[in-house]
Amino acid sequence: MVVRRCVSGGQGSLTRAKALGGVLFSLFAATTEAAAQAPPPPEAPSTPPAEAPPREAAPSASGEAPSEIVVTGTRTPESVQRATVRTDVVTRKEAERRGATNVAEALEGQLGVQVNPGAYGALGNPSAIQIQGFDRDRVLVLEDGERVIGDVGGAIDLSSLPLTDVARVEVVAGPMSALYGASAIGGVVNVISAPPALLGLSGRVRLEGRLRPGFLLQGSSAYRGDDTWAGADVTVEDRAGVPFEGNEPALLAPARKQRAIGLRAGTAIGSRINLRARARWLNDVSEGTEVQRIPGLGDYVLDLPSVSNRVALHLAEDIDLRGGSNLRLTVGRQWIFQENRKDRRDSPLDEVRDREGTMQSMEAIATIVDGKTRTWVIGARAEMEELTQRITKTETDGTSLSTHETEEVPLTRLGVAALYSQFSWKPFDELTIMPGIRGEMHLRYGGVIAPRLSIAYRPTSRLSLRLAGGRGFRAPSAKELGFLFDHSFYGYRVIGNPDLSPEASWGVTGDVSLKITDEVSFRAGGFVTWIDDLIDFALDPSSSFGGIDTYSYSNVAKARTSGVDARVTLRPFDWLSAELGYAYLWTRDDTNERPLSGRPPHTVMAALRADLPADFELVARFRAVTSTFVDEDLRSPGFNSLDLRLARGLWSGAQAYIGMRNALAARREPGRMGDQRPFDGRAVYLGLIAELPSEEP
Repeated sequence: MVVRRCVSGGQGSLTRAKALGGVLFSLFAATTEAAAQAPPPPEAPSTPPAEAPPREAAPSASGEAPSEIVVTGTRTPESVQRATVRTDVVTRKEAERRGATNVAEALEGQLGVQVNPGAYGALGNPSAIQIQGFDRDRVLVLEDGERVIGDVGGAIDLSSLPLTDVARVEVVAGPMSALYGASAIGGVVNVISAPPALLGLSGRVRLEGRLRPGFLLQGSSAYRGDDTWAGADVTVEDRAGVPFEGNEPALLAPARKQRAIGLRAGTAIGSRINLRARARWLNDVSEGTEVQRIPGLGDYVLDLPSVSNRVALHLAEDIDLRGGSNLRLTVGRQWIFQENRKDRRDSPLDEVRDREGTMQSMEAIATIVDGKTRTWVIGARAEMEELTQRITKTETDGTSLSTHETEEVPLTRLGVAALYSQFSWKPFDELTIMPGIRGEMHLRYGGVIAPRLSIAYRPTSRLSLRLAGGRGFRAPSAKELGFLFDHSFYGYRVIGNPDLSPEASWGVTGDVSLKITDEVSFRAGGFVTWIDDLIDFALDPSSSFGGIDTYSYSNVAKARTSGVDARVTLRPFDWLSAELGYAYLWTRDDTNERPLSGRPPHTVMAALRADLPADFELVARFRAVTSTFVDEDLRSPGFNSLDLRLARGLWSGAQAYIGMRNALAARREPGRMGDQRPFDGRAVYLGLIAELPSEEP
């Protein structure tokens, strides 16, 4: 249920938010006091910390491990096989087997999701993820449970998140607003780090070179004592641009440079309190080039440099309340600084767009174990996001030049206070029933309620059935409320709309997992989602002047998505594992009576991993995507991709490898309208990974 209120000014909403905050913390005080005073259940389970090091055992071709611990689906640690909510996991080790250097590459071959920068060419080719037919602001991206800011047109670029300190990436499909709030309509991606696994000093380095000019350096070092640990990591990566065609200066994909530095530390205070801190700086520089053809005036070459800096701080305190119960307190702050330039060669008519944003958050999550069969999760969160955007243009009136600065997005504040709760009940060992609900108070929109119900039934150790349904919602972003982007040289621009309403959805997901034999397992799932008040820009321009059409965002549509997926995993021998999967996606824009644009309906994947003699390891992954609806009478061609990687152990903890991404050279055809195939062609790479000491047994 979405409750809309007419808010006259921010003061009334702010008062309500403060009142809600008082209720939240009063409730927490009472809950934690009761938990601390209650005697511990005689056999209460011990709850490991959410950032415990991942445990791997005999991974399949997909990397899923029987003993992997996941936290994203329920905010409580669970075995991936017994998780109440289906959670897909890609560990760092499996991501590197796939040849991935960042989170985007780690997930792009995952069944049930799409990661293809070719679908976002108008935004500068960010590697955004699509889950259950939803993308951009409708999929929530987290780092250690904290929302990532710094999107491009609503899309978080997963290729900007390196794997250097990543332990695993968890993906949960379906509406998760009951736990995570706005933007979790299609699902949640949680990039999780972990303390060092080994006592004492440890280090890790990855060096890689690519035949299309480029290199990668990822290094980390850490120390872990009995009660204290600390770590640091660095990433340096350069990639050449992808030429358009022939000798034309335009680039299909820009040249890119990435620099990142991270610091992490943790300590125990007594036997019941753990403190952790994380700081990260990410610098991303891209250098694109376009050719603008103006009838009667000729061709103009435009350099499109872009610089992005993101700084993130995250502090967390875990308090053991005994008996398996715990309380987590977190504080986070992020800064984003983005500069996009449009430099016309041999012309002073340039422009610079600057965007600055911040987000600060506080959250408290209590996990209360109530006997052997009941567990409560109660959380409260307060968040404030600010954004401003300016543009500086140098123009001519025919006789002289003038430079002026315009505030495209005035300082915009989006604040929210939330209270959520989840109750896990096991009436008997095979069945788990988990209802949950979240209430949010937005400074601009009033109140939003999002319920959810999950049921998991495991009648035998080989069979697991899960069903979940819930409400999803997404409040309009600051960019949609203000000016987003100006593509006047293409003949259009898009402006924001301060009168937008939140999007709201209902969704149902279900899946079944069956271990047929010790060597063969099967998993299948399905979903259906209905969404109202979908935000997009209207197909008809609101105005036109000087040949430039102006579009405005509005709540334009109702839509539906549904789909199924199935996967078979085989392990006929200890040295060989294989996987075969298929996913079908159906989408419908009910308002305009057509499919949603850029959603491939059919995807087939296959994977193979073989441990060969002489300590060689071979990994192959194949993916086929069918043609995709883009617009009336316009479809993007389907494509096939194949990734190969051959590695050999050198000594304990060290491995040399050679690989090829996109071996079939699937690539966008320059100049073809609506073509959303990958921008990158075939890429060959050679590298070395070394750990000291080795984490392997």
